[in-house]
Order: sequence, then structure tokens, then C-alpha cells
Amino acid sequence: MALQVIVCVDDEKTVLRSLKAELQEAISNDYIIEIAEGGEEALELIMELLDDGYEVPLIISDHIMPEMNGDELLRRVHIISPKTLKIMLTGQADIEAVGNAIKNANLYRYIAKPWQQEDLSLTVKEAVNSYHQNKLLAEQNAQLQQMNSELAKLNFDQALLIAQLNENENRLTQFLEAMPIGVGVLDAEGKVYYINHKAKEIFGKGVVPDINSEQLSEVYQTYRAGTDREYPPEDLPVVRALRGENAAADDVEVHNGDKIIPLEISATPIYDRTGKITYAINTILDITDRKKAEAERKNLITELFQVNSNLELALDTEVKIQGYFILNSFFKTSRP
Repeated sequence: MALQVIVCVDDEKTVLRSLKAELQEAISNDYIIEIAEGGEEALELIMELLDDGYEVPLIISDHIMPEMNGDELLRRVHIISPKTLKIMLTGQADIEAVGNAIKNANLYRYIAKPWQQEDLSLTVKEAVNSYHQNKLLAEQNAQLQQMNSELAKLNFDQALLIAQLNENENRLTQFLEAMPIGVGVLDAEGKVYYINHKAKEIFGKGVVPDINSEQLSEVYQTYRAGTDREYPPEDLPVVRALRGENAAADDVEVHNGDKIIPLEISATPIYDRTGKITYAINTILDITDRKKAEAERKNLITELFQVNSNLELALDTEVKIQGYFILNSFFKTSRP
């Protein structure tokens, strides 16, 4: 903490000595008390003190002095050290001088000469206390301004981050909506969080609010392939993913109106930074064409097998016929 100095200015040495003695008694050794016998000397003293890192919380100046009146001195002190409080001593009721000091130097008090020791002591104590309160308030305001500045920067950075997140989310949504396969997301509570365009086409509906994982098969009409039994909700890959599994199934079909759509579903859990599952995402692939191709391939294999069997039968018959003709020719040529 910087050392603090109270400056007393008067052109009469006896007044200065008396003033210094009374101040030392009033404020003990908490402050250094310096004296100057005129305005110019006081200004030089204050400049030196400030340059050396001292604080000057208070200056007490006489009003009537030969080279520079007190109101002019205090005005110039206010320019170089505006936080310094100013007290002016005056032996005459010079209202104009007091007004000038109040207007141009932010005069704290004026005390009539000769002063009362108790009045001087109380005024000085109040002045230095006011100085420290003002200093503390200024420091707090500076801290508050710094905090406000940092908060404004944080808010700005947060706004940029939110804008970037929104942009990324919009871009991700566009990607998901454009995917040729269905995508669905459940939150940690098993509620439907997101369904893309393709999944809406498959199920015939989008996000249905306020349902839980136990109602998924009923609401989205999922069944065991080839049956009229609803697919057990706990066995759905996306529900299994909420339990931490990477799950898949190809025995699921959706009854969407008069259409039966066979599906291949794969699901995986999504974790937060703490390792807690927050979502489960699944991909939903309409495998109608695949199933149709598999059925056609199966039919083709069956047909080919039948053709092959018929061909083998025909070849066997042909061999038998050829054998008959060979034997018949043999017997004819072997007769006498």
C-alpha cells in the first residue's frame, strides 16, 4: 500500500507549525504531514510526491497568500490530482473564493480562521475517511466494470457459440433429413426425440410426444416379421441401446395401413462426457426390395433345381432308350 501524505499550505510558519502539530495529534502516525509556504512550493511538492508513488488524500490550504490564492492553488491541485480532497482555511468571509473552489476544485470543506482544534480534527478525520471510501468505491467500480466487461465478452462468446451450435444443428438436421434411410432418436427416458423424413415415410408418423419406450411397438405398429404379434418393446434395438448395447435386428416389420414393410434396424447408445447414456440412435432400412430379391432368388433356385431334375431324368431315359436299341441290334446281328 502506498504511503499517504497530507499537505498543509500557509505563508505563515507559525500557522503551519500549529496546523501540523494538531494534525499529528488528531491522526497519529497513520499519515505523513508535509508543509509548504506558498502555492508554487505546494504544487512542486505534490508533483514530487505523486511521481515517487505517494498518495495525497488531503490538502489544507490558506486562502489569502501573496503569490497564489488558495482557491487558485486548489484548482490547479485538482487538475493534477483530482481525487485529493481539498480544505480551505479563510480568515475572511470570501464567498466568491469559496464558490470558485467548490466549482473548480471540488472543495470538500472550508474552515474559518482561527479554527477550533476539535472542529479541525473532526473535519480532517472525516475527509481522510471519505477519501478512503471513495478510493474503495472506485476500486469496486473498476472491478465491477472489469467483471461487466468480462461478462459481456463471455456473453458475446456464448452468443457466438450458440449461433455456431444452432448452425451445426441445422446442418446436421439437413443431413439427417436428406438421408435415404430412416433415422430415429430416443432420449434417456425412452421418449421419441427425433425422426427424420424417411423414417416418417416408413412409420406413417413422426414424433409422437408423451409416450415411453414400452409403447413404441403399439404406436409405431412394429411386429415380428411374418406374424401379427407386436415386437416386444424391450427387444427393439433402440431400446436395447439405451441399456448400453450396440444392437441390430432384421426380423422387424411395420404395418403401415395396407402395407407391410420389412425392416433392418441397427442402434447404438450416445454418451455424454461423464459416460452416461443420454440418447440412443437407430437407423431404419426398408428391406422390401431385398426381401423381394431374396424371394425371387429362392424361386429361381427352386425352378433351376426342378429343371435340373427334369434334365437328369430325361438324360437317364435317353440312356435307357439307347441301351435298348444297342441290345436289340446286338441280338439281331448275332442270330445264325
